[in-house]
Amino acid sequence: MYVLAWVALLMPVAGALASLVAETPRRAAHVCMTFMGGTLVVALLVLGYRLLHETTSVTPYLSVLNFLSLTPDPTETSTFPSTFQVALGVRVDNLSASFMALIPFLMLVVQGVGTAMLQRDSGYRRFYWATSVFATAMIGMVLSPGLFQVWLALALMSAGTLVLALHWWHRPGTTGPARRAFTVLAAADVTLLLGLAVIIDKLGVFIGLEPLPTSSSTLDIFDFRLLGPAWQAAAHNTVAGAGYRTLVILCLLLAVPALVRAAQLPFTGWLTGLKEAPLPVLAAIAMSLLTGVVLLARIYELLLVTPRVLSILAVFGAASAVVLAGTCLFARDIYRVALLAASAQIALAITALGAGGYSAGLLVAFVSAPLTLLLLVTAGSLARAYRTRDVTLMGGAWRRMRRTSLSLGVWAVAAAGLDLAGYDVISTVFRNRSPDGGQMTGWVQVLVAVLAIAAVVLTALYAFRLVVKVCAGTAAARRGFVAERLAEAEPRLRAMQGWATAGTVAAVVIGLPGIGAIGHGNGRIPAPTLSHWIYYGSSHQNLPLNGAALLVAALALVVGVLGGALVPRLGLARLGSRIGLPRIAAGAPAAVAWGAALALRTGQALAGEVVALDHGLVEPLYDSAGEGVEIAAWALDRARARRLRVGLGVMLVLVLLLVGASVLAAGGHLPVHTT
Repeated sequence: MYVLAWVALLMPVAGALASLVAETPRRAAHVCMTFMGGTLVVALLVLGYRLLHETTSVTPYLSVLNFLSLTPDPTETSTFPSTFQVALGVRVDNLSASFMALIPFLMLVVQGVGTAMLQRDSGYRRFYWATSVFATAMIGMVLSPGLFQVWLALALMSAGTLVLALHWWHRPGTTGPARRAFTVLAAADVTLLLGLAVIIDKLGVFIGLEPLPTSSSTLDIFDFRLLGPAWQAAAHNTVAGAGYRTLVILCLLLAVPALVRAAQLPFTGWLTGLKEAPLPVLAAIAMSLLTGVVLLARIYELLLVTPRVLSILAVFGAASAVVLAGTCLFARDIYRVALLAASAQIALAITALGAGGYSAGLLVAFVSAPLTLLLLVTAGSLARAYRTRDVTLMGGAWRRMRRTSLSLGVWAVAAAGLDLAGYDVISTVFRNRSPDGGQMTGWVQVLVAVLAIAAVVLTALYAFRLVVKVCAGTAAARRGFVAERLAEAEPRLRAMQGWATAGTVAAVVIGLPGIGAIGHGNGRIPAPTLSHWIYYGSSHQNLPLNGAALLVAALALVVGVLGGALVPRLGLARLGSRIGLPRIAAGAPAAVAWGAALALRTGQALAGEVVALDHGLVEPLYDSAGEGVEIAAWALDRARARRLRVGLGVMLVLVLLLVGASVLAAGGHLPVHTT
């Protein structure tokens, strides 16, 4: 049954190839969606089989093919003591089986949105084969048995991101952000490749001398089953030439690409800069943020043996969540709000991972994907109806777009806290216990807890602010728009809203804590709680109900809901007078009043700076790199002399000959003598 994982991996790309020979773009879209639906069915079969065999779920199923096999000269034993092999294949465990079923569902909804929003578009066929290949890359990354396949899958995703982002390549303002996104993602791929080189250099001898895993005939130096013991050995200083410093460097080389993929600060600009792309493209790219969390989960053993890096990851994730949620609170473009909200939700997952909550972090990421998709589909429906993406120009949707308003309300209620993501993160920080028994130091725990609570409050604030802005009041009058003609979204978009809502509800249900298994023996149904299904090590983390965390999360939800609902309607000044702030300030000591005024001015200043941070500081960094590539390409394009072309061709041939000779020499097929 696990062999079907190969089918799930290859079906989307098979659909992409089949769509190229379809008679019309519409038929090509149907072909891609049919194959994607088949992928979902196959993935669900694999997941169901895995669920029914939960007792043996600790041991993953692996099926690999040798991608590269070299036999170095016997005298070259400093780095490669035996046959050097790199494998590609599938690894089916609880994590990969769950996310393998989630990805085709998300991409099928994305392609369904495309049928409604990209009709009669010149790039209609290209969008469907590109999203199918993109889905194959995401599934391949989740099923990766080792880091080499992770790198290959992420590189394919970088190319897919460029193709998707250039959907409207002929429009001004599109190529620049697409080039910038590709530059950033390619730099992350190069960083990950450097990490693979460090593994070969520092851990190659140790891994090569280790016994092969059970039922394995391939010595893949990047196999996660071999990397874990090697990282543990290096942490205990039993690997020659590798110690804690090596592990920290390796952490940076592997974790930074994950943070870039997850669009965390200061790498958020590559995602938010694509907001001019069509919404189905944005939805497909936003779903790829999951791969950053999956990569962190795959290298979690490395993070555990470097606890300081793990604590830094928790602080970094919590701070990113606060800044991103605060930016959402003041953003006006509804597409930008959706993209920033996606990054903010992933930041909470990274916070939980850094605080020791392996299961909690993956749960938050699992729930955030359909939740983000629901917001994006709803945002696209609203933007089409209002003919603008400016939230401040919207209003009155509850009267004329009831179903779309309900979808937005479901998203707001879930994002504000009822999806239990905030509770999961806060309870993980309060518990402060990693799977290996490690803990954050006292001040780090307090800092992460304060930031996590602030992020939860800000999330509830911007979620309900968006609902009030869109659903209440009346739309702003402007040329070319008549509020009385505002109508509900078309049926296909409403259907996609329903599917995204169903996916969100299902993800929230399986995340409910404390639900145990049903039945006994062969008829036993595993616990639907995700933390009892995806866990680190050989047993799931014991996550009892935390009353303090639940109370704090509930209070944060109440504060966020009240603030988000009242501030847009009354304004800060009227809201302050309603709750009696002037009387309180008059009766307070002068020092308290001065402190309150200073805090208010500081908050107002920071609110403006948060909005300008991404535009003024982060995006120019990406623009400079992208413009440098463009200038270099322009200079080479100008130098089209015949001699230069011939010289470059000769140099390329020589480089290829040298690379081929090096490979033959490493494989022992070329007589090379060393002294």
